[in-house]
Amino acid sequence: MPETDILNPVQGFDPDLGDSMNPSFGFTRKRANTRSNKKPTGGQPYSRELSNAGHVYTLSWLGRTLAVAQRLKWYAEQYEDGFFTIIDWDSNERQYVGKFTSDVNPVLTANNKWDMQMVEFTEIPICPMVQYPTDWVHEAIWHYPFNDYGDQKLAVSGAWAKATHVFGTKTVTTMDTAGANAGDWAQFEYRGYGFQLSMLKGPAFGKTDIYVDGALLQTVDCYAAVNQGPQIVLSKAGISLDFHRVKAVVDATQNAGATAPALSWAGLQVMR
Repeated sequence: MPETDILNPVQGFDPDLGDSMNPSFGFTRKRANTRSNKKPTGGQPYSRELSNAGHVYTLSWLGRTLAVAQRLKWYAEQYEDGFFTIIDWDSNERQYVGKFTSDVNPVLTANNKWDMQMVEFTEIPICPMVQYPTDWVHEAIWHYPFNDYGDQKLAVSGAWAKATHVFGTKTVTTMDTAGANAGDWAQFEYRGYGFQLSMLKGPAFGKTDIYVDGALLQTVDCYAAVNQGPQIVLSKAGISLDFHRVKAVVDATQNAGATAPALSWAGLQVMR
């Protein structure tokens, strides 16, 4: 499979190349801008997600061997209509799947020293990956049921309603349902890779069926003996870059120890 063809599989010196396939320092890491931002004459600004584009790297290989120049040229031409993997060893060894979207033009600068400058590598959505990103602390963002302006961002069907919960000194705004109507759902569409779903857990919460892009992923039980506040009830890392829809459907069933089958959507953390 193309994703298993890695341009730079080792971080250091490759004796077969007499060099390293890692790019020279000083390259640009850019995340594509995928939102349209508007500001009306009056009122608050608003934005809309328009594209599932990913990262773009501008890379250079300076003073490299002929073997490196030949390998770069081969990858550019072999995967003109395909994709391969590149590893950013200096950024938590994160992997990206895509292809070169600019020409690779080797320039001989000295005896067996070649420069390949300003080579653009563009990530391609929907492609499978050998290693999906999993740094939830530094690279993932949270989407809540309501944005900072108070606009509802979570789509719902049935008896879901805005609710406020207090846990110590922290106040949490959620979307809740009593859970009596099987089939009622809450859904969020996002752009990114995997996700972590956060819901309230406690003695009055029941079960929910979680769907991803229309397919049942797992049934989650939100029961706990004591109120725990927002908890990550489902974590799924192995999802390719794209637009995805996460839907929680009311199961209307509950754990034997639960007092009710209610549900409470607290937030969705999305890997970017």
